[in-house]
Amino acid sequence: MTSAARIALITGGAQGLGLAIAKRFAASGHTIILCDINPDSLKKAEEEIAAVGAKVLCIPRDVSNEASVAQLMASIENQFGRLDIVVNSAGILGLVDNKVPKVEALTTAVWNRVLGVNLNGPFFVCRAAVPLMRKNKWGRIINIASRAARMRAGDPAYSASKAGLVALSRVLAGDVGGDGITVNCIAPSRVATPLTAQIGGPEVMARKIAETPMGRIAIPDDIAGVAAFLASEDASFVTGAIIDVTGGSFMP
Repeated sequence: MTSAARIALITGGAQGLGLAIAKRFAASGHTIILCDINPDSLKKAEEEIAAVGAKVLCIPRDVSNEASVAQLMASIENQFGRLDIVVNSAGILGLVDNKVPKVEALTTAVWNRVLGVNLNGPFFVCRAAVPLMRKNKWGRIINIASRAARMRAGDPAYSASKAGLVALSRVLAGDVGGDGITVNCIAPSRVATPLTAQIGGPEVMARKIAETPMGRIAIPDDIAGVAAFLASEDASFVTGAIIDVTGGSFMP
């Protein structure tokens, strides 16, 4: 199987990190399946991916909905018969009144929605993807976590969801390693995306830059490059890892 023959699913692929990763994979010759809850954004993303010359299929789905994910995987199996790469990039923040809340101010509805998208979603996707990967004894699962999973400060629902994703990834890596499937997490710091633009203004941005030895915050391509490595044959012996992409702002 050549690298150009890979079938790659990217959730949350209509913008931000997901779109940057999809473009990087497209440039490598992979067939791209974009999943996102926003059909209009998916259409624009499809045009950008197609401009690279790659094959692209867009499927609007809500990854927090178990039935929706089952339909997504059924569509992939019917059309391609297999799935080689999964990137779980769909994610949301747990803001209350557009601010990061303290735990006592966090509503149950916000908590459940964040955990639904950020943790249940990857679980549903991974659970359905593994049988398709086992067919060819090859697979790459890349989960977008966050440094927030291992830090004290931050959005409580978001941090909890990402910590859960790290734990899920490590357990899954142990389960499927014998089938030629790797499972890894990328844990970025602040990245310049539409999602993080919701948090704070110039003062917050200045503080994030000041705490980063590299003197800037990340851009989506910083994360896409790491995803491309983890999806490659060069990373065939890397599994259960957390790759910190933080410019030095977090050094565990």
